[in-house]
Amino acid sequence: MNKSASYEPQYAFDQLDYGETLEVAPGVHWVRMPLPFALNHINLWLLEDGDGWTIVDTGFDHDDIRAHWKDVIAKLTGGRPITRTIVTHFHPDHLGLAGWFQEEYATDLWMTYPEWLQAQLAWTQEATHSLDAWMDFFVHNGFDASKTEPFKADRKDFGRWTTPVPKTVNRLWDGREIEINGNSWRVITGAGHSPEHAALYCEQLNVLISGDQVLPKITTNVSVWFTEPDGNPLRQFLESLDKFRPLPDDVLILPSHNLPFHRLHERLDYLVRHHHERLDAALACCDVPRLAVEVIPALFKRKLDDHQFIFAMGEALAHLNHLVGDGRLEKTIGADGMFRFGPPGA
Repeated sequence: MNKSASYEPQYAFDQLDYGETLEVAPGVHWVRMPLPFALNHINLWLLEDGDGWTIVDTGFDHDDIRAHWKDVIAKLTGGRPITRTIVTHFHPDHLGLAGWFQEEYATDLWMTYPEWLQAQLAWTQEATHSLDAWMDFFVHNGFDASKTEPFKADRKDFGRWTTPVPKTVNRLWDGREIEINGNSWRVITGAGHSPEHAALYCEQLNVLISGDQVLPKITTNVSVWFTEPDGNPLRQFLESLDKFRPLPDDVLILPSHNLPFHRLHERLDYLVRHHHERLDAALACCDVPRLAVEVIPALFKRKLDDHQFIFAMGEALAHLNHLVGDGRLEKTIGADGMFRFGPPGA
């Protein structure tokens, strides 16, 4: 993810301590939880829901986060049950404790079906989530093969980041209206970051729970995966942003990272501009056929650690595949088995 240099969000609230809560709209409570990464936090949401409560996203499976949740629930809910867990997408910082909520509080899980299926596949660590296949794909795009083994040894598997994924789901879909506490929340699905990410918009409260689809300060990771080597997730992501443009500019946006903010349309415009600038940089870099790994310095000017470099590989491929899809670059495979991107016909 890349920090914005020319855009400053209009934040609505100050930062919370971990485990602290704040009512940011009537019946909508914000809680901030830790993450064990450079991106060290996630925002989660508790919604009053008649005689009970709805949770939106659960956080990582970690003892500290479970302890924070128990404390928050004891202090905030007034003894009313947690009846529903809505998860925006399958990534472990969002889904991680869904199984724990089901076991501990008997909650129902609500997700889009593709996200739930990906979670089930990720739990097996096969098919779409084979580390060997993932690293082999990156090696054929220029990644240093000597770095793959330490990465695989260091990277924890999905099952160690999440509790067992519930075996049943209440399906969300684009446009579905969910009643919560007498208000209607409309599902807005997006793609590019994950298969069918679900954001939630409430017109009565003028609130958007945006998940990872619209973030105020960092840009959402959009990567090509080994399962779809010629995929165009960046096009999907940019088209998804258009689905948020009919919302009011002054909507209160509740993102999964950083702080709640306003000025939706300005942020959408910036994200589009940002990615087009990256596309131009990638195109200029590929004046001769280049490996994806050779394009990374043109897109990321800061020093990247090993974890960030992996995601930079995925993002570089997303921009290169977009340019191939537009006919501005051509992807070829050399005698060495390596994929390169260069001018058409070069």
